[in-house]
Amino acid sequence: MPHYNISTAIELTNRETEVLQLVAFGLSAKKVARALDIATCTVERHIENVRLKTRTRNRAHMIAYVIREGMLPVQQD
Repeated sequence: MPHYNISTAIELTNRETEVLQLVAFGLSAKKVARALDIATCTVERHIENVRLKTRTRNRAHMIAYVIREGMLPVQQD
């Protein structure tokens, strides 16, 4: 499997990180919107912004990428 080295650091906003954490826990955009008291379309925009920043293909790829790169800490139970 090829290893891709990304030389530039990817900066996420606090809100993008918040949304990303909830998506990583399996919440839908609608449930994230309710949890954060924001519009569903705003959640979708944050998700798309993160996906574009990380140059990933879809949500699953995006979540895997941010965990692998240490951008989203994985909580150990």
